[in-house]
Amino acid sequence: MKILIAGDSFAAEWPGNNGWVKLLAGKEQKIKEHDVTNIAQAGVGEYKILDQLRGQTLDDYDAIIVSHTSLSRVHTRNHPLHNEGLHKDCDLIWSDIEKRNTFLNPSLKAAKGYFEHHYDDRYYQTIYSLLRKEINQLLQGKVYISMSHIEVARMFIYEDHHLDFSEWWSKNKGTENHYSKVGNQTVHKIIVDTLNKLC
Repeated sequence: MKILIAGDSFAAEWPGNNGWVKLLAGKEQKIKEHDVTNIAQAGVGEYKILDQLRGQTLDDYDAIIVSHTSLSRVHTRNHPLHNEGLHKDCDLIWSDIEKRNTFLNPSLKAAKGYFEHHYDDRYYQTIYSLLRKEINQLLQGKVYISMSHIEVARMFIYEDHHLDFSEWWSKNKGTENHYSKVGNQTVHKIIVDTLNKLC
């Protein structure tokens, strides 16, 4: 089965072999291997996830899995802190910048000022909702599994096949795809079971 994975850091390829995305590719499993293409990027907002999907020939895949991100990420082409490694494509989020020193970084100072003086959560919820709907529309007629890992994303489920891992993640946090080894194994099993039902 050819599977496309898009989304945020919960789906990106992390170092190590215990992440659910690597398990799905069958690298460490004795179950049937899947042909997995992973285009997920750590720290990205929903706009970049839509862009990931638009850059693919979606008919080339038997199933598409999308890990949806935080509602409060602010799109940026150039992050003031992350420009290499796992988070090189990262968008802005307040928790990442609030306690950072801006003295020698005017870009970070501007980003921090935006959050402190201009950020409007209601606006970003609306944008997030519209982008989720656009992704859902783009993937109509495809085998599409949507997933999220934070509780607030429950307000924006438009997909027919959505997996809400927010409670599971809160109890199984770890160092690969933000999950512990057991957490990743369970996410992997649920996804495989869902794929088997849909394909």
